[in-house]
Formats: sequence, structure tokens, C-alpha cells
Amino acid sequence: MLKKAACFTLLTLLLLAALAANAYATKLAGEFLQTGIGAKALGMGSAYVSIADDASGTYWNPAGLVGLEKRELLLQYSQRFGDLVNYNAGVFARPLSTEEGKESAGGISIVWLRVSDIAFTSHLNEPGVDFIDDDEDGYWDPGEKRIWDPTRVRWESDNEVAGWLSYGRRVSPSISLGINGKVIWKEIGDISATGFGLDLSLIQLLKENWRWGFNLQDATTTPLYWSGWYDTIDSTGVPERRKVDTKETIYPTFKVGTSYAIISESIAGQVLLAFDIDFRFEGLDSNEADFTLGSTVSGDLMLGGRYKYKDILHVSAGMNKQQPTGGIGVSIASVDFDYAFWPNESLDSTHRISLTVSF
Repeated sequence: MLKKAACFTLLTLLLLAALAANAYATKLAGEFLQTGIGAKALGMGSAYVSIADDASGTYWNPAGLVGLEKRELLLQYSQRFGDLVNYNAGVFARPLSTEEGKESAGGISIVWLRVSDIAFTSHLNEPGVDFIDDDEDGYWDPGEKRIWDPTRVRWESDNEVAGWLSYGRRVSPSISLGINGKVIWKEIGDISATGFGLDLSLIQLLKENWRWGFNLQDATTTPLYWSGWYDTIDSTGVPERRKVDTKETIYPTFKVGTSYAIISESIAGQVLLAFDIDFRFEGLDSNEADFTLGSTVSGDLMLGGRYKYKDILHVSAGMNKQQPTGGIGVSIASVDFDYAFWPNESLDSTHRISLTVSF
């Protein structure tokens, strides 16, 4: 079993290296999935890939699902950047086998991001109504003044949805493996896209309270196929309806991290410390990531800590992309209620609430 796990890790890393050597991805094509699931994880700065011990593990690391003792239902509501972006999620996860040394678990997840009131103006080119036609040639030229009339604007919404099935299995006393199969759907106006992807993951217990893990998201790359129509104006000023038939590619994100738990009667609970790095291969620059390695590879650092008091109350803090995060949660019987906060210097803050029920 240990050999199988070692081979799995080696093949994953080799695949990662091959992809890095040829990575010319569409920048930020899968960005709506980067903030993850669960207020508990966000409160720790999203340093969660080696923890993943609840239903949110379907996103962070499906290998961690083997630690589930009961079925869990997680519901999340989040406002990103104030009320600009709504980001909601639902997860159901459950143990599949409790045989010692061969524990397994599975789950199903859905994430929905929505941005409302997006103004479409490419069709607004009527002289005297949409712009001042200074040279009276019948169509808009650079420098000619636009006329803003909100009643003529098409107002649309951007919807981005992902759903996936997860499976995790213990292959040795210290190692578990996981896999996700997912589908992504996006729509804005009369244009939509569909794609399919795969995640591969591992968690290994190094010592009693110390473990590490990784999750190679979009392991084989995830293509997004766009189709539909949009309205525009040709070079002579004549309105036309153009067909969309193009492709984007989501390249892998390699999440790797470690965590250590301190359990002591003297602190009446547990302190959990975690550190993650997300390596991305889409050519982000130093303004878009914490660091870069050449022209292709970039990385973001996440770290976090959580103090849990007698399985009743926990508080957390962390750093995510050089911004602080914080969270608080309470556990009452089989219900966990969590809240997390993530400020943003340029835009408004993110607030996330999640409810987890065990049964």
C-alpha cells in the first residue's frame, strides 16, 4: 500500500512538472473557485489542504474525507467584496466504509457564484441617441462623446457554477488518497461555457499530531468551451450579431500544506497551526500573486491558526494573499455555526457564513 501511495505521489508530481513546462493557460479562467468552501477554512486563511476533516474537504482535499464519522451537510452563504458578488455552496458527505485501515468516504458538492447588474453596451451605437456624431458619418469614432441612457442598456448577470463528486480512501494507516470529478458551467448574457475536470489529492500522517497533504486541482487541465451570440457594431457602424465559438483552459493549481495540532489539558482544548502554498501555472505576474518563479509559475501563501475550547467554541486567524482573516464558530450538539471575515484593501470585504449539520 505504501508503494502505491508513493507511486501516486510521484506520478502526480511528474504530471505537474510536465504541465508547468507547457503552461499557457487562460489567466484566471477558474478564479471563482479559488476561495474554497466553508467559513472554518477561510477563518484560518484558507490554509486547509492538510486538515480537510469535515464536509468542506470535498473541495480542499477529498483524501481528508476518510476521517468523517457521520454524514455531514454543509451550507454556505458568502458576500464577496460587499454585496458585489454572491458566492454560495452546498455539500453532502458521508462515510462509505468504516473497516479499519480501509476507511472510505464520498461526497457531492455544488458552488454558485453570481454577479448581478452587468451593463451590456456594445449594441448602443445610434447617432444622436447613444453618441454625438461630430463628423456625421453615421457611426461612433474614438473621441466622440457617448450619451449614457440606462434605459437603453441591457442588464445581465454572470453565473458561474461548479459541481463535483468526491471520493477518499485510506490506503495505509498513515496515508489516504482522494479524487474529484467535476463539471463547470458559466453563463453571461447569451453566452455560456461548459467544462470537465479532475482533482487528485493525498494526506499523510507524519507523526501523531503532524500531517501534510496536497491537492492537484484540475490535474489534467479543465477546458471550457464557450458558445452563444453577442451584439456588436462592425467597422462601418452597422449592428451585427456575432457567434461565439472559443475555448479557455483552466490549468492546475497545486495546493500543498502541513498542519500541527497541540492538545493539552492546560489550555482546555486544542491549538491547530497550518501553512499552505498554492502553486499556479497560468503566468500570473507579481501584482497578481505573492511570488513568481519565472514567467509561468506563481504562488500564494496561506497560514492560519485556530483555538478550539472543549469542542464548543473556536476562534481562528490567518493570512491569505497578504490579507488577514479571522473567524469564530460554535458547536451545539450536532450543529456547527461558523463565521469568517476577509478584508480587501481595494474592494469591500468578504463575509462568509457556513452551517454544518452532522447526523
